[in-house]
Amino acid sequence: MAKPPSILVVDDSIDALQTLSDILGAAGYAVRTAPSAERALQILEGAAVDLVITDLRMGGMGGMGLIRRLRESQPDLPLIALSGFADAGTIVQAFREGVVDFIAKPFTASEVLEAVTRALAQRPAARPMSAARGPAPGVSHALTPEQRARAEGILRELQGRLGAELVVLAGSGGALLAAQGLVDEPVAEAVAQGIGQVEALLEPLAEALGEPAFAAQAWEGERRALYAVRVGEGRFLVAVVPRSVKPGLVWLELREALSRLRALGTEPPGPSPEPPPPAAALDAEVLFAAWEEPPSPAEGELLSYEEARARGLIPGLEEGAEGVE
Repeated sequence: MAKPPSILVVDDSIDALQTLSDILGAAGYAVRTAPSAERALQILEGAAVDLVITDLRMGGMGGMGLIRRLRESQPDLPLIALSGFADAGTIVQAFREGVVDFIAKPFTASEVLEAVTRALAQRPAARPMSAARGPAPGVSHALTPEQRARAEGILRELQGRLGAELVVLAGSGGALLAAQGLVDEPVAEAVAQGIGQVEALLEPLAEALGEPAFAAQAWEGERRALYAVRVGEGRFLVAVVPRSVKPGLVWLELREALSRLRALGTEPPGPSPEPPPPAAALDAEVLFAAWEEPPSPAEGELLSYEEARARGLIPGLEEGAEGVE
C-alpha cells in the first residue's frame, strides 16, 4: 500500500496547527507540525516531507526566511504560504520567493485541501513535462534550439511563481513552441491550438473595431483561469492557473515573462512589417504601461502645486540643480 503524502505545517499559533492537522489528517495525509521556522528546519534535517505549509508572520526567522532557506536547500519541495495579515505586496513577494499557493486565514477545509492537492501535483515525480525532457514530438521548430531552451526556462520560472497548471508559448496557427506544466502534451497542444483559433476568430472583430489586434485576453472557469498575451506577430504566451490566484499577480508575472521572451529575439523570422499608423499601435507592453500612467488633469481642472507634483506633472527640483539658489 502506498504511503500517504507527508505534510509539515509551520505556525506559531497552536490553534492553527491543531486545526490544519485535523483537516489534513482526516483527509488521509501524514502530518507533522512545528511552532517555528527554526524547529521546522530541525525536523527537515532528519525527515523528508512532500509539502510544507508555513505561516508568514512568526517570530524569529519567520515564514519568509524559512521559504528562502528551503528554496536554497530543496528547490523542488512545494511550499504553501499561510497568513491572516499579509497585504498584496507580501503575497506577491511570497510567490516571488517560490511558494506555489497561498491560503488566507480564516480558511475552510475545502480551501486547504484544494491548495494541498494543487501543490502536491507539482512534485517532480508528478511533472510529465519537466525540464529534463527534450522537445516534445511535433513541437514547432520556429525557435532555434538555444531560443527554445531559454524560453522553456522562462516558462518554468513563470509556472513556479504562479503555481500554474500549464504555461505555453504558442506560435502561428496554434503551433506549440514550448511548454511547462503538470499536464500531458496533448493538453498543451490543445491549448496552443485553441488560442490560435481564438485569434483567428478575433481578427475580423479587431478589424471592425479599428484595432490591429487584441493584445491580451482572459477567461475564467469554475476552477481555472486562462490568460493569453501577445508576444509578437503570431506568438502568444498562455498561462492556465487556479482561479484562486489573484489576477493582478498573474498580469504582473506575465508582464515580466513577456519582456524576457521578447529579449530572446523570439519574434518570427521574416521582413519587418510596415509601421502601423500612430493611433493603431496596441500591444501588451502598451496595455500594461497604461495602468501605470499618472492621470492627466481634465480640461479646465485646477490643481494645487502639491497635486501637480503628486501626479508627476511638475518635475522635482534636485539639490544643486542649476537655477536653484
